[in-house]
Amino acid sequence: MKYSPILRNSSILKKKSKLDHLHTFNNCPASMACTIQDQNEDLVMDQIWDICQKTGLIQLRKIFPLEVVYQFSHNDGIGKVWENHDIAFLKFILNFNNLDSIFEIGAGAGRVGKLFLSENKNGNWVGLEPNHHYEKIIMKNFTHKREWFDDGYIIDGDYDAIVHSHVIEHMYNPISFLETIHQQMDDNSYHLFSVPNLFYFIQKKYTNALNFEHTLFITEDIIDNLLKQIGFSIIKKDYHSELPCIFYACQKAKPDNVVWDRSIYKKNKQVFLDFLEFHRNDVDRLNEKINDFDGDIFLFGAHIFSQFLIFNGLETNKIINILDNSKMKQKNRLYGTSLKVESPTILKNFINPVVILKAGMYNDEIKDDILSNINSNVIIWE
Repeated sequence: MKYSPILRNSSILKKKSKLDHLHTFNNCPASMACTIQDQNEDLVMDQIWDICQKTGLIQLRKIFPLEVVYQFSHNDGIGKVWENHDIAFLKFILNFNNLDSIFEIGAGAGRVGKLFLSENKNGNWVGLEPNHHYEKIIMKNFTHKREWFDDGYIIDGDYDAIVHSHVIEHMYNPISFLETIHQQMDDNSYHLFSVPNLFYFIQKKYTNALNFEHTLFITEDIIDNLLKQIGFSIIKKDYHSELPCIFYACQKAKPDNVVWDRSIYKKNKQVFLDFLEFHRNDVDRLNEKINDFDGDIFLFGAHIFSQFLIFNGLETNKIINILDNSKMKQKNRLYGTSLKVESPTILKNFINPVVILKAGMYNDEIKDDILSNINSNVIIWE
């Protein structure tokens, strides 16, 4: 696929604010999906991270076009962590009475809409999602629109709420994204969304926080300021801890002036540099263990978790397979690597295999499944 990278030489939030360079990761894969295409067709580019002096926003300098990053679908939202998140988000939505007609941006696997309609039999849910086919989950009053949401999109109809879950961090321009929602909302409707707590992710050293999909370190401080600036009043905010994220409920208000506190810059820069130092040392530690181990080694996670380790120098010559529970990934190859993906159930065939497990908030769920249901002799390196 031919492409021209999109260059961002100025701050996304403050055009006249200077950018400081923080770090460059070399040769990072464009997609975090799995594929059957030849490896020589995979696209890579350096990730160059800068920070805005005025707002403290950390952003990628060069990004791929959307059709490159999202060429292959990869998010099927499996596992109890995601299931519990969606149930909790639905409960948050149901705090607001008389919500019958919902428009969801980035519906993913469609689970929140299905949960809502199971509670509200007379409701109507429109899910805007360009990357999924919904043949198996279509239900009464669920409408799928296979379309992208951008600043030219027209929301056709009147809705009690506009909803999105883990979408804003994927937006190349969050200001135009929020402005488009604001312009098309009814005055009495709600803007309800869930966003990962990216500051917590980086603080806890989770490797799925920043990448070619999450091109902005859009933290709670920054989101609060953007909502105020564009004209949203935050009427309720909840925190979900299992999949660390924040639930927002907003309504229309008048745009307000925002003063960007210098502490955001200092806080974001420091937590990012701490993250870098930790992973430099951690990859070195894992490589020593790999070199010293004379046995069967696997890497868990056909996703950014494994890619991050690999493009930061993890030795892969002794790794047999990448393991993943997602059936849509198994038997394929993780983009940007030569490694084939298998189900973790293959661990039953090994006596004392090692699994490298660096999957952030999913670690406990994955480790318990492997040791309790597959092979209790597996050695886990976290």
